[in-house]
Amino acid sequence: MNGYGFRHVARMEWIKLRSVRSTWWLTTATMVSMAAAGAGVGLGYRSHTPVATAAQILNNSLGGAVLAQLLLGALGVLMVTGEYGTGQIRSTFAAVPRRLTVLAAKAVVCGGAALAVGLVGSFAGYLGGQLAIRGTAIPVASLGDPAILRAVLLTGVYLAATALIGVGIGTVVRHSGAAIGTLFGLMFVPMIVIGLFGENGIAVGRFVPLLMLLNSVAVTSPIPGLFAGWISVLLMCGYAAVAILCGGVLLRFRDA
Repeated sequence: MNGYGFRHVARMEWIKLRSVRSTWWLTTATMVSMAAAGAGVGLGYRSHTPVATAAQILNNSLGGAVLAQLLLGALGVLMVTGEYGTGQIRSTFAAVPRRLTVLAAKAVVCGGAALAVGLVGSFAGYLGGQLAIRGTAIPVASLGDPAILRAVLLTGVYLAATALIGVGIGTVVRHSGAAIGTLFGLMFVPMIVIGLFGENGIAVGRFVPLLMLLNSVAVTSPIPGLFAGWISVLLMCGYAAVAILCGGVLLRFRDA
């Protein structure tokens, strides 16, 4: 039992993840919300004057990521806190005493699943918007355009990073409700505070997740003063790494 390698532990975590009902609810809700947002934006622009640009349609079609980030973040949280809530975490650590191996396996499995769901959701948002504007004078946002494809792909990666942040927060907090509340606060409160400073807040705001998503990642052209989309996504991955590192440190020294 104590000789489980990483691959075996990751396989066990994958079985746990897909056996929990909340996983299917959250992942389905993620893809549906992204697709619905894209379609809603496209329908709204059909009669818009002046005629929308391809960039406008694309940028707004990916707006469902605002909700999707919370859904996948909650998935990451529950990947950890679900076991604490049921007490199953004690059995997990009894089978695999190397707690950091367990955490790493959870992060890899959750991150991989969230990346797949995030990318599918991102493309669903894009397609929803494009299908809704068919037959109008609005230009098509072609995936052959590097700027369009980059925004769609980076949005999916951003969502996966949010799920990993959830894994880290869940490991630190260990209580589902409190961890999800913390995630919500970290995503939205800084955006509100930065907004109080207007344009003067850009220097700090470019490090804020939601501002990065809406104005740097899920757009064809970032707002002046913000990081390029790929830099913003790297920052999100850095936040995820820090959250998981903090969780790992606490995991080693706290009782289960």
